[in-house]
Amino acid sequence: MKDKETLFREKAATYLCCYNNHCPRHAQCLRWEVGTFTDPNQHITTCISPHYAKSLDGSCEHFRDNRPQRMPVGMKHFYHDMPNSIERAIKNTLISHSCRATYYKYHRGDHPIVPKVLADIQSVCQQFGWTQPLKFDTETEDYLW
Repeated sequence: MKDKETLFREKAATYLCCYNNHCPRHAQCLRWEVGTFTDPNQHITTCISPHYAKSLDGSCEHFRDNRPQRMPVGMKHFYHDMPNSIERAIKNTLISHSCRATYYKYHRGDHPIVPKVLADIQSVCQQFGWTQPLKFDTETEDYLW
């Protein structure tokens, strides 16, 4: 991962930022923190309205935690211990929940498996009776953009 300042400066040009210093959760919000790295010469940016009512009471649905999260990456050995019938059922269900291309991006390790997707994978595995620990290729720590 790039150093934080470089990463945030690059992201600030296109990310949905927040500039509301009155939000009670701004100090923990990734969108607010990235907004502090906006290029001062950039005169137009995409941002959350500073008057947005939910940001003033701390219930903004655009809030993103500014702490990096640990996430699994890659599923090349995911199915090795599973019986063939369970493997096929899980794989087909996971593909149907997004699409084939997205599934294979996670499978190859092109994208880390974000918590929402991980919860779905765990739920599908339990649905088909697989209760063993899930095997991913590796882990990474990254921001949930």
